[in-house]
Amino acid sequence: MSKTPNRQLSSAIRRLKAIAGWIIFRTGFYRTLRRDEAVVVVFHRINDAYPNDPLTYTTQRFEAFVRFFGRFFNVVPLSELVRRLEAGVELAACLAITFDDGYRGNATIAAPILESHGQRACFFVTTGFIGTDHVPWWDAEKKIQTRWMTWDQVRLLRKSGHDVGSHTQTHPDLGVIGPDEARREIGGGSLRLDSELGEHSGLFAYPFGGRKNMSEQNQSLLKELGLRCSVSAYGGTVRSGDDPLRLKRITVSDWYVSPYQFGFELLVGSLKPN
Repeated sequence: MSKTPNRQLSSAIRRLKAIAGWIIFRTGFYRTLRRDEAVVVVFHRINDAYPNDPLTYTTQRFEAFVRFFGRFFNVVPLSELVRRLEAGVELAACLAITFDDGYRGNATIAAPILESHGQRACFFVTTGFIGTDHVPWWDAEKKIQTRWMTWDQVRLLRKSGHDVGSHTQTHPDLGVIGPDEARREIGGGSLRLDSELGEHSGLFAYPFGGRKNMSEQNQSLLKELGLRCSVSAYGGTVRSGDDPLRLKRITVSDWYVSPYQFGFELLVGSLKPN
């Protein structure tokens, strides 16, 4: 079978899932399928200039997810979700929205949309990129003009009620670097963020987010460095008793033709860690 029919079949299946999700959620049947678990989702870049980039969501598609989350979930800041987890409070229907890297559109486009819907997110920033013209390799390969937040924008996010966390200093793969370099990257990013915000965040997202991207040796540094929470990006949900330093997240990518496909796959258990 050629690649084109395979793509067409995949697209058709995803659209069928979206239709099934629409029925399940709009009829209220999703309530009977929901488990005592929370969801943490991650976006990377909200920008209409790069609609075909897998890391980028357009304004329209992003707002569709924001509306969906607000309608069918209890959207809470990540710090509140961690508080509930630590206190042993029920997690059912809770959802936290996060962003990685520190792209400027997340402050200028995504944050106003969230605020207009009464929602707050957590923005994980790569501290060495903020306020610079640095172009990471994944943008350079696609000839994307990278624009990072400024520190004033980061501070405004926090002032507006959003959480802000660290994403290391320079976005290394923490699955391959040694503990000394990892300590500089993780600890340095956290200290810089604390200095800029005037408070201790304690929230951390490790770069790339796969199981292979955080070695056990480097994972063990997190508590030593005073971090409260660490999130991955390889799928799965958050359940009572989970370690806050090993929280799972689901990446919202262009795989989902609509929020209802996302909801369908979440409820039937397809969004499991790899």
